[in-house]
Amino acid sequence: MSEVAFDLEEVLAEVLAGHERGMLARAVVVAEVLDGDGERSLSVLTTPGVSEWDALGLCRYAILSIEGPMAAFFIGDGQ
Repeated sequence: MSEVAFDLEEVLAEVLAGHERGMLARAVVVAEVLDGDGERSLSVLTTPGVSEWDALGLCRYAILSIEGPMAAFFIGDGQ
C-alpha cells in the first residue's frame, strides 16, 4: 500500500478520535483536486486493506444515507 494511504489512515483516525467519533475501521475519501494548471480531477483514496469491492460498498451506502433525507426534504417532509 502507498505511503499516502498510511498517512490518510493516521490523520483520519486522529481527527475522528479528537472529535469522539470512535475508532477508524476503514475509509474511502473522494476529493476534488486542482493541479498546478487549475485542472480539476477526482482522487479516490482508501485506507490500507480496503478492497475495491469494499470501497464501492462504502460509497454506495454513503449515497443512500444522503439520498433518503434529501428526497424527504425536497418533497416537503423536511421543512
